[in-house]
Amino acid sequence: MLRDVFKSIGGFESFGLISMIIFVVFFALLILHTFSLKRKDVEDFSRMPLDDFSKESDEIQDI
Repeated sequence: MLRDVFKSIGGFESFGLISMIIFVVFFALLILHTFSLKRKDVEDFSRMPLDDFSKESDEIQDI
């Protein structure tokens, strides 16, 4: 069905198929990466906007 849609475009069926394959592969890799994250990292990421980084900036200035 998808191949018929790309053939009806006329002359661009190979480009459409290649771009669809690239999109699906990229999306699948993104999903795999998301599920492979450690729970602690995800919790740290979720707290980042609320954390106060003034302590870390003081430590950096002391070095």
